[in-house]
Amino acid sequence: MAPLGRVTTRRQFALLARPSHRGQSGPLRVSYVTGSTEVSVAFATGKTVGNAVARNLIRRRLRDLMTQQASTLPTGFYLIRSGNGTGKLSYDELRTHLDAAIHRAGLR
Repeated sequence: MAPLGRVTTRRQFALLARPSHRGQSGPLRVSYVTGSTEVSVAFATGKTVGNAVARNLIRRRLRDLMTQQASTLPTGFYLIRSGNGTGKLSYDELRTHLDAAIHRAGLR
């Protein structure tokens, strides 16, 4: 498993404001742009998902799923947005929606 990079700078987030690829499945949305030598990921989980415990659980699960898939994804910047209802998904349902969103973004 390849380690994930992080999207941290203003320039990186500005690039994600105009993604070259987008995909959605259920409450998850994936945005992607090239420009990194590794798979760098940012997570956006709003308060509508749940309290801080639920939001952190979702982020940890998504980070784990992206780490598992990093070797099969093109390098670049990814933004994973969690919408309302994400907190009710099981780990397997989250994986299914993430895979579908990445596929719909044309990254596989």
